[in-house]
This record gives sequence, C-alpha cells and structure tokens, in this order.
Amino acid sequence: VIMSMYLGNVFLLILNLPLIPYFARLLAVPKNILIPGIFFFSMIGVYLITFNNFDIKAMILIATVALVLRLLDFPMAPLLLGFILGGLMEDNLRRSLMIYDGSFVFLWERPITLIINLITLTLLATPVLQWFLARRGKAPLL
Repeated sequence: VIMSMYLGNVFLLILNLPLIPYFARLLAVPKNILIPGIFFFSMIGVYLITFNNFDIKAMILIATVALVLRLLDFPMAPLLLGFILGGLMEDNLRRSLMIYDGSFVFLWERPITLIINLITLTLLATPVLQWFLARRGKAPLL
C-alpha cells in the first residue's frame, strides 16, 4: 500500500510537471468565470459521492450560510474547526458516557480533566465577565 502511494506520487509528478504553465494560466481567469466553475464542479463531486440530491441542497445551504457569515465578518477557521471536529468529539463523548453508564463523573474525576475544564470555563467566562463589567461602567479586572 505504501509503495503504491510512492508510485502514484512519482506518476503524478511526471504528469504534472509539463502542465505547470497551464495551471499558472488559471490565475489569469477572471473570478466571475472561475468561481461558478469551481462551484459547478464541487456540486458534481458532492453528487457523485452518494448520488443523493439532499447533499447538493446541503452544500448550497452551507455555502449560503458561509457567505452570510463572511459578510458579517465572522472568522471561518473556528467554524470549520468546529464542523470538522464536532462529530469526533460527539462520538468520543458518547463512548465515554457508555463506559461510565451515562454519568458525567469522568469530566471531573481525574486531575487533568479537572484542570482542562477549569481552563475552558475560564476562557469562556472571561469575555462575558468583561462585557458585563464594561456595561456596568466599571473598569475590567482582567
């Protein structure tokens, strides 16, 4: 398996080296042509994975939400990080709850998890506390 990956990389290198000038010309294509083309091929790719129309609708909805969030100056990195890691975190939380028979004791049972939870709580509470103190007109303590 590893050797096939090495061979695939060598073949791609041999095939792509002569195509570098053509790839560079893609930078000269106007955005009003390039973006719909990328969107079209993305929709085709999404559809071909499962042959399900719902996936296309979900892609359009996610793209619309991302566009609105970008227009409102929301950072995309935390959103993508949460979207990618959210499922993994949910699976591991479910697994931990099954091990502990539905009890959340594992969240504060060990010292390292207690420290991580306290740091997380502090990071979440600090902006709220600063906003609350600034709204009351007092100088923030933090």
